[in-house]
Amino acid sequence: MNEHVKKLIKPMVIFAAIIFACCFFIKKPESYDDYTSYLGYSISGVCVLFVVYERVLWRIIPWNRPPILKKKYAGKLSYVYKKQHGLKDISIRVKQTWLSVEITTKTDINSSYTITGTIVNEYGIDVLYYTYMTDPSAVHQGKNPIQYGTCRMVLNDNNKKIKGKYWTSSQTVGDLEWEEISEGRS
Repeated sequence: MNEHVKKLIKPMVIFAAIIFACCFFIKKPESYDDYTSYLGYSISGVCVLFVVYERVLWRIIPWNRPPILKKKYAGKLSYVYKKQHGLKDISIRVKQTWLSVEITTKTDINSSYTITGTIVNEYGIDVLYYTYMTDPSAVHQGKNPIQYGTCRMVLNDNNKKIKGKYWTSSQTVGDLEWEEISEGRS
């Protein structure tokens, strides 16, 4: 189970108990059905709180929070394919919730979409791992077919600049450097 989720179980159980107790004090139970409805209110309250926390509150409440990535980055992709070296500009968009990270990238001939993404702590350093599938343009698909890849990006305190590496199913490897761009720029 995810470490973030493990840390949230105890507070959620306490929150459910508080809702149950509030229901109990608002209206004393008269039958078994009252107890089950109070339990239903508790479970519903926890579910609503979890969804709100997972989507929004985790950015505000610093407790149990993974590193927050910026929404847009511009970067350089340095690659090696069949002993040929190259350098490309890449644009990166990030959609992040408390439990998920989705990365979309675009280059001049290719784009990619996240299959899975997670932030893990390796020996005290936060690292973003994600796997992706490329979606080359029709014009370039013959030379650059659809492929799968994995990235390992080392995160830092403010995540304005991120560096990492990637490797693909077509034996391409390379380094990535991302730099935050403001919302006004595209």
